Amino acid sequence: MLAHGRHDAILRELELRGTLQAARFAERIGVSSMTLRRDLDELERQGLLVRVHGGAVSLAVAAQRDPAQASSRAPRRPVATIGMITPSASYYYPEVIRGARDAARELHCRLVLGTTNYSEREELRQAERLIAGGVDALMITPSRVRIEGTRLHEVLTEAPLPVVVVERAVEERTGGRVESVRTDHAYGAELAVRRLAELGHERIALAARETPTSPWLIDGYTRATSRADGPDDALRAVLPTPLTGDDSSVEALGVFLESLLANGATAAIVLTDVDAVSLVDLAADRGIRVPEDLSIIAYDDEIAGLGRVPLTAVAPPKYDLGHTALRMCMDRLRHSSDAPRAVTRTAMLPRLTERDSTVPPRDVR
Repeated sequence: MLAHGRHDAILRELELRGTLQAARFAERIGVSSMTLRRDLDELERQGLLVRVHGGAVSLAVAAQRDPAQASSRAPRRPVATIGMITPSASYYYPEVIRGARDAARELHCRLVLGTTNYSEREELRQAERLIAGGVDALMITPSRVRIEGTRLHEVLTEAPLPVVVVERAVEERTGGRVESVRTDHAYGAELAVRRLAELGHERIALAARETPTSPWLIDGYTRATSRADGPDDALRAVLPTPLTGDDSSVEALGVFLESLLANGATAAIVLTDVDAVSLVDLAADRGIRVPEDLSIIAYDDEIAGLGRVPLTAVAPPKYDLGHTALRMCMDRLRHSSDAPRAVTRTAMLPRLTERDSTVPPRDVR
């Protein structure tokens, strides 16, 4: 290993762990103790670390021990480079990205972002490129809900670096290495159903756009509305994903509105909040008042508060998803050479924000 490579490895080790034991680290990177001591002496002369008996400490650790030893003029190097791949940089994902960016700033990392426009081919290409390019860890949101059996699954499980899947499920058979953090969307649907039931609504409909989120949403809704004779399929609709300029989404919302009214529903949960706002407008065109005639809870909270009727909404913890995912990457990097640690797969709970679109049905007012 050349001198600049050894220096980078030393400084990264100190940023990650704060301290370095010379004999153990020399053995790990395959150099002599004498060579490593010379490297430590040179980096101390450059003001990049502080030598202590048996090794070195980072400037941050030295400042904690003795502020006089740390130089405020020393440049702060990125601790690590973290790759992040998302399906989009618009609508749902700006807050996820912002959370990861803020965590990277707090932990002195460099964040490298790629977007795929929900293309499986592109997400595979970008994952392979970032891994081959030398990122230290990777966060990725695949376009599919589950990736088992795909080439991307093989690439992620074989990657020689920490991988955190964001806002998607990871099955146990993934091999015990890939970690994940996601929203418990089934809980979010149950949260919405419970709130409407507390208000007195007994017939609650669901319209869910075809997204990776919708299967979890439908699962939670089905559990929360289950009856002895099973769920009422007449109260559930899957909205198509429209092409640009296509009116099929609005038409499907209109069909859903007519169906829920014909089947006696007094409340609806709608994924996404864009569709929920559109449903309010369609209802108004038909003389149906929200919330007097129909209560609506939007699933997602990007624009729910901006409609003609501010909508009660279930909000996934998007910022926390990105922030937590990056911190998980860094935590794994810090402990990469320690004893094996339990794989983390975290589900975060969304929250319900009450606004003006939910009231008790007329017969219980």
